[in-house]
Amino acid sequence: MTENSVKYTVSLNPGRHEMAVELSLSGPCARGDIPLNIPTWVPGDYSFDTYARDLFDLRAVNPQTGAALAVERNGWQGFVVRGADGAATITYTASAYCTDFGEPCGILDDEYAILLGTRYLFTPLHSGPCQVRYLLPDGWTRIHHPSGARALADNTWEYPDYEILLDTPVALGKFDLIEKTVHGTPIYSLFVDRGIGFPQKAEAFASQLAEVARQCFAIFGSFPFSDYTFIMSLNPDAEWGLEHLTSTMCGLGPSVFILPDQTAHGVRVCAHEMFHAWNVRRLRPAPLKDLQHQLSCGCFTEGLWVAEGFTRYYEYLLSTRAGAYTPGQFFSAVMGYYNHLTVQPAYQRVSGVDSSLATYLNHSKYAGRVNNSIDYYDKGMLIAFEADVALRLRAGSSLDEAFSAFYREYVDGGPGYPGYTTGDVIAFFESRLPGLGAQMEAGAAHPGGLAVPRFLENLGFRLEATPGNYLGLVFLNDLGPTIYNVADTSPAGQSGIAAGDEITAIDGYAFSGDALKWVAAQTAPVTLTVRRGHRLLSFTLAPVPLEPVLFTSMRWQGSAGQAAQIASWLGQAFDPGQGELFSFDFYENFHGIETMI
Repeated sequence: MTENSVKYTVSLNPGRHEMAVELSLSGPCARGDIPLNIPTWVPGDYSFDTYARDLFDLRAVNPQTGAALAVERNGWQGFVVRGADGAATITYTASAYCTDFGEPCGILDDEYAILLGTRYLFTPLHSGPCQVRYLLPDGWTRIHHPSGARALADNTWEYPDYEILLDTPVALGKFDLIEKTVHGTPIYSLFVDRGIGFPQKAEAFASQLAEVARQCFAIFGSFPFSDYTFIMSLNPDAEWGLEHLTSTMCGLGPSVFILPDQTAHGVRVCAHEMFHAWNVRRLRPAPLKDLQHQLSCGCFTEGLWVAEGFTRYYEYLLSTRAGAYTPGQFFSAVMGYYNHLTVQPAYQRVSGVDSSLATYLNHSKYAGRVNNSIDYYDKGMLIAFEADVALRLRAGSSLDEAFSAFYREYVDGGPGYPGYTTGDVIAFFESRLPGLGAQMEAGAAHPGGLAVPRFLENLGFRLEATPGNYLGLVFLNDLGPTIYNVADTSPAGQSGIAAGDEITAIDGYAFSGDALKWVAAQTAPVTLTVRRGHRLLSFTLAPVPLEPVLFTSMRWQGSAGQAAQIASWLGQAFDPGQGELFSFDFYENFHGIETMI
């Protein structure tokens, strides 16, 4: 029987930011009507989007006769080539410069390109190998291709299947490449652009990323790749942060080399994505092991609280071990996530499993989210923290040891294996420490269920809370004047104020964030004037005590042995004096900081 042959030839027009794609099909997949699709989503970016909108001038011919074949649209991002007779050549052009699509689809700049399979039509009739030949524009001489595909002659690579093609960003054109070696494995830092401080700081930044890789190796005992590439941009519009099998694309921002907090943030972005090389790119919750057949319809899993949540925990732990954060910042981040999560009404309504299953609905911010959805990243991070503390204090072990063992047990189950389940996670950790599975189930399978303050106290800290009042207005990344959300259990939630309202006045005076915080902390009623569309409306509401109370700091009251245990855990010196204060003043979140007033 004739085998299928799937070959792409990709040429670039940097001046027009367009790419031309030729897809040559032959074999059984090219007989009769050929369905062609562009993915409606990409792994790691759990939302449906209009990627096929950029394709135009789509044509098909019989390569043996030159006769045109009819092409019709099929659904919102698919096509059908009619009447093929064993071979077909499909050509089209794609607009390829859209910063919003840069992360999932790649981008074609006038100086460089990052190419991803998202812009390549694929046929579901073929699930085997495919080849791509990359034609460099005049004046372009460089290609950097991460591992995972077989290099052939003439800038051509063969990929095991379309999923691997989709999972392999290829860099072409002008870029800076710094190579480090960790346990004999090349770790590349590839920068598609530069910023202030690059000549002085890029090498040291690449060394920090190599240290992250070294810390990952220490956890798992090996690398699952022959090389790894961090593809990075300093463009503030490049909001990248997407994992791939042997690489990642990360947006660092223009100040990454001149502001220490931005340097640390950049290390943390990269640490998160590199940990994904184990957790989600290889170790996958069901049914993510069968991605190739679900690229047009979505893939719904209950396990993102592990795949993303545990990775969020390790982004902070790895960054701390690599020296980007202090132990105090690590614990402040943990409590920052706890405070921000537990104050939301949705915390008592939505489980980590349900939030995972609803990711295509809740992955983006929206009005009402604070009441009906939690972030599975945040819930999973805190479940991981609690599990790590329990293993260290009660079993003389660690999450490092347990999770690497879980990885080895569930990374591959043979043909037809869909991935692990929440039940697998709970049973496995219960076997590592009696009671731990039930502890994790309380946080994952049910609303609420976290006890982070108690675990910090078990480590040797005494937590301090500051009682206060609140109105129930939620702001995203700043303090207004536009209201992002309204907690429906709060005074604001009973008043008629709505998400999207813009506060114009507080008790008759012009709005300011400081004024809003002050009146929210009092007990007297306050009148807020808001602009809603073309109307000006006024609402009077009275602050009430915030429950649960927010923890603002903690003091050390532990022993020297407990301090040594924390130092070993975090990979840094930790020797606080009795009563030493640790303020919870550090908190960052890739998805935005939601502040309840």
